[in-house]
Amino acid sequence: MHKAGAVVAVLLLAGGGAAWYSYAVSREHGVPLLGFDADTAYSDLEYLCNIGPRTPGSPEDETGALYVQSRFQEAGLLNVRIEEYRVTTFQVNSASLSLLNLQLRETVRKDYTHIRDFVLYQYSGSTGGTLRLEIVDVGNGTEEAFGGVDVTGKAVLSTQQCLPRAAEKGARAVIVQNTRLAAELGYPPYSGGLYGADANGDSIPYPDAYPNAVVPTCAVSMAVGNEIRDAMNGSRRLPVVGSTVRMEFNFDTTIEKNPIYNVIGDVKGSKSPGDIIYIVAHRDSSYINPGAVDNAAGVATIMEMARKMARSLPAKTIRFISTDAEETGLLGATEYCKAHEAEVQKHGITCINFDMNDVNLRRVKVLNLQCSNANHSRELERIRGAFQGRYPDIAKKYTINITGGGGGADGGPFMKRGTDGSLAMGEWGSSWEYHTAGDTIQFVNRESWLVGGILLGSLALSIADG
Repeated sequence: MHKAGAVVAVLLLAGGGAAWYSYAVSREHGVPLLGFDADTAYSDLEYLCNIGPRTPGSPEDETGALYVQSRFQEAGLLNVRIEEYRVTTFQVNSASLSLLNLQLRETVRKDYTHIRDFVLYQYSGSTGGTLRLEIVDVGNGTEEAFGGVDVTGKAVLSTQQCLPRAAEKGARAVIVQNTRLAAELGYPPYSGGLYGADANGDSIPYPDAYPNAVVPTCAVSMAVGNEIRDAMNGSRRLPVVGSTVRMEFNFDTTIEKNPIYNVIGDVKGSKSPGDIIYIVAHRDSSYINPGAVDNAAGVATIMEMARKMARSLPAKTIRFISTDAEETGLLGATEYCKAHEAEVQKHGITCINFDMNDVNLRRVKVLNLQCSNANHSRELERIRGAFQGRYPDIAKKYTINITGGGGGADGGPFMKRGTDGSLAMGEWGSSWEYHTAGDTIQFVNRESWLVGGILLGSLALSIADG
């Protein structure tokens, strides 16, 4: 029996039959292993994905927060609440992009399709109507690439995000060509992030950091970028008119203060309730997809962990946090840490973060588990051995790497304040659709969530009783 509580022997049912590994806590060779019901977790992911994109500050974002709150309450977590913070958010209302080639008697026009051919970067400025601009190729967008190039009043084409530099040099719009991500899908446009930092090094929204450098900014696919560059190379320069090639932008975005929502619930510690293990997953997505892998999978994982842990009796408190606005700069995690600065610094033990913990076995079989604390890594190795002994058929499908690190994504603000950190993340190659319109439910593998959920959930219980 687990020293913090007896094994729960009641089976939960899913889809009319016994769910996968539905016990709460059991033992394998003396090692406590958390249970996990992958079918119930999948139903949570379905709900979140059916909401659609959950951009910070949107009605869909709030709907997702209320759903997680209700599931935390149903699980039996204590002190379940939503904490609101007002931050600068970003919404896309409409967007059009066209390539114009000025001929002697007509203008040849190529209209691009929003989402398929181009997407807006976070915190892209509005154009205030139709904006036609000459284009300048600034290569990879570095300071050296801008050297000797006049971009004043023009649009720049770059293979890397180059704000605020481009705006500070006078550019009125930025186009980022994808030449690096999702090669398997033909380098589609992807939604990139723009953020800044305050005097303490904490992330803040891009417009708060660079209010004078907010310009219309989009990403295009490799094919579209090449088409634009070919048109530029074939253009002529005419007196007064200048280049015969133009880009036409019409972006309508809203940048304003709105509430974001962290959903919080506790498994209260029986001996040292003030000491806290945080289990975190961000709930928001980009505006172009429902964020199935990034990161509804992570949220579904921690909701299932909450159901299994809620009636355990750990010595220390285990706190679940469904964070918001990770995609716009780790804002939800950062705001939590700012609002609970003394708690995190003095009583935060570790932050266990789930971000893209899905593993698509048709592509790779690697799940990366990172730990900043060497003792936690050793304990996790022991738990991995117990997991492999209990579930050999599942374990042999996956390569479970345990490495250093752990401070990526939402774990960063916690570790910056002195906690240890652990991170579950599927091998990068498992999500070709990362930050593209393709991050949908059809590519998820619910079985893979139980691997990280059981391993890091069991680690949380071990730390909580250590």
